[in-house]
Amino acid sequence: MVRILVTGFEPFGGHLRNISSELVEALPDRLLLNDPWSDIREHSVEPLDASIDTRILTVDQPGSVEISTSIQQGIEWDAILHVGLCETCTIPRLETRAQDRIEMRIPDNSGRQILEQEITGQGDLSVKAPIKSWMTRTWPIECEISTDAGTFLCNETLYRTLSALAETAVHDELTTPCFFLHLPSHENCPLPSALSFVHEVLQRMMFRPVLSVAGALITRNEHYFVARRAPNQSHAGKWEFPGGKIEGDESMIQALEREMKEEFGWHVVCKHPVGTWYHALEHIDISLHILPTSFLGEQPNFENKAEWTAHDAIAWRTLSESLPIDWLGNDRAVVEWMKQTDYLSTTM
Repeated sequence: MVRILVTGFEPFGGHLRNISSELVEALPDRLLLNDPWSDIREHSVEPLDASIDTRILTVDQPGSVEISTSIQQGIEWDAILHVGLCETCTIPRLETRAQDRIEMRIPDNSGRQILEQEITGQGDLSVKAPIKSWMTRTWPIECEISTDAGTFLCNETLYRTLSALAETAVHDELTTPCFFLHLPSHENCPLPSALSFVHEVLQRMMFRPVLSVAGALITRNEHYFVARRAPNQSHAGKWEFPGGKIEGDESMIQALEREMKEEFGWHVVCKHPVGTWYHALEHIDISLHILPTSFLGEQPNFENKAEWTAHDAIAWRTLSESLPIDWLGNDRAVVEWMKQTDYLSTTM
C-alpha cells in the first residue's frame, strides 16, 4: 500500500467556502489507483491500493510550514498533493514552479501581510513530477500547466514543502513527487468533477508515464534516413528516426506528418507502423512506433536547413554500415530488426 497526502486550505479573503477544503473532506480514506498508460505500456502494472491522508491547512504562516515541518520531523509520504483555490481560474491549473517570493495583495487569516520578501533567498524551485508528459493523455476535464502559483499562501506552502523534501531526500531521484493543484471555484468546477480530477491526478503521480512517439522510417536505394538532434535540444548529438510525441487527439500518422513539417518543413505521407519498440529514459518510458514514410511531391533539398528546428545533420545509412553512431533510446533496435527481416530489400 502507498501513502499519499492531500491538503486543502480553509476559506480566506472573505470567501465563505473553499473548494480545496471541501474536496479534502470528501476524499475517501482509500483509493484504488490504476495505470493511466496501461494501453501503451510494454508490460502491465498492478493497480495500487492507496491510503489517503488529508489535512486542511490554515491560511497563515503556521499553515504554510505545517507539512514542511512534518517532513523535517521524519514523517514520510509516497506523494504529496497540495490543493488550493484560484479565484481567477476557470479550469484547473497544474503548478510546476514555486517562486522564492511572498507578496500579499490581501492579509492572510492571521492578519499577516508581506508586501515583498524572499522566502529563503535560494531561488525558485521546480516540481519533480514529469507533468508535461501527463498532458498527452486525455483528462476527465480540461486543465492546463502553469509556472505561476502566485505569491500568496499557495506558493509559499508549495515552496516550503519542496524545500523540505529536497533537504531530506537521500538522493535527488528519490525525492517524493509533490506539486500544487489550483482549482477554480465551485461554479466552474463542481465538487464531483474536482474529485474525479484529483483521482486522475493521483494516478498520474503514482505511475511512471509512457510517452507515445512516432518515428519516420524513410528509405532510398537500400539506405535508411536518420537525423542528429541539435545542440539546443534535449539528447543533443543523439541520432534517431525523426518524429515526435503523439498528442492526445492525434493518430500516429497525423502526429508524424505534423512533426516532420514542424521539424524540417517537409511534407510527407506515412503508412501504418511496422512495429513498436520500448525503452526507458530518466523519468518516463517511451513507446516508439516506427512508420514507413515518404516525401510528398519532390524530394526536399537536404542542404537547405532554414526550416530545421530540432536537428543539425542527417545521414543515409546502409544496414551493413560499420561506422558507429550515438543512438537515442531504442532506435538502434529498429536497425537490428531491419537487419533480421532484410527490411530494405523487401521494400524495394
